[in-house]
Amino acid sequence: MRQLFFIVAFWIVVVVAMRLAVSFPRSLLARVFFTTFGPEPIRGEAKSDYLLRCARFGAGWSAQSLLLFAAGWLTLEWQPVLADSLFFMVLWAVVIPLLGGAALIVSLCTLSRGLWIRSLGRTLARTQN
Repeated sequence: MRQLFFIVAFWIVVVVAMRLAVSFPRSLLARVFFTTFGPEPIRGEAKSDYLLRCARFGAGWSAQSLLLFAAGWLTLEWQPVLADSLFFMVLWAVVIPLLGGAALIVSLCTLSRGLWIRSLGRTLARTQN
């Protein structure tokens, strides 16, 4: 029952923080919540090149989560008592793999789209000549 209270309290804090950020769009909180995260397009850059940069960005996040997962595994080997900690197990066994998997999926989708656009552009250039 205590965990349910913590979950409800967490979501109340999240909703209130989001409402404050929306109400005051120039505040630091709003800038933290709504700042663009990831590579920005460069003027004159081809769409396929931008997508390939985004794919590298996602692959980097996936590699970082894999490294954190391995560090957690090593930590569990050194301190087996951490397996009794709910917070550690949720972070190590759920959150890090989910974020890493999501980053990997997004990276692969972006990579395939960038390569598709690049090959489609070459095909269109050949047919126009």
